[in-house]
Amino acid sequence: MGAGLLQPGHLIIILVIALIIFGPGKLPELGSALGQGIREFKRSVDNPGREPSPPQASGALAPPAAAPGTAASATNALPCPSCQAAMPTSARFCTSCGHQLVQA
Repeated sequence: MGAGLLQPGHLIIILVIALIIFGPGKLPELGSALGQGIREFKRSVDNPGREPSPPQASGALAPPAAAPGTAASATNALPCPSCQAAMPTSARFCTSCGHQLVQA
């Protein structure tokens, strides 16, 4: 049998199939996304306790502002005992960490 699964002939067939499925215009974008995923994985392995860094895309949008009456509203919110995120008094679970909130 063959020496391995990814022989040069197999890699060429995989590349042709990817070219047919994604087209020549999407391949650079697909390669870039794959590279970013690998870099993020390596960073998380090197620093397991650190928060993942946000993507640094040039067209990244800012997160939307919180609507009135949501968890960010401090007038009708209590802090989560686990992560201290502001939660509405009617919430049963924390939306940030999933901790079950105690109902009084």
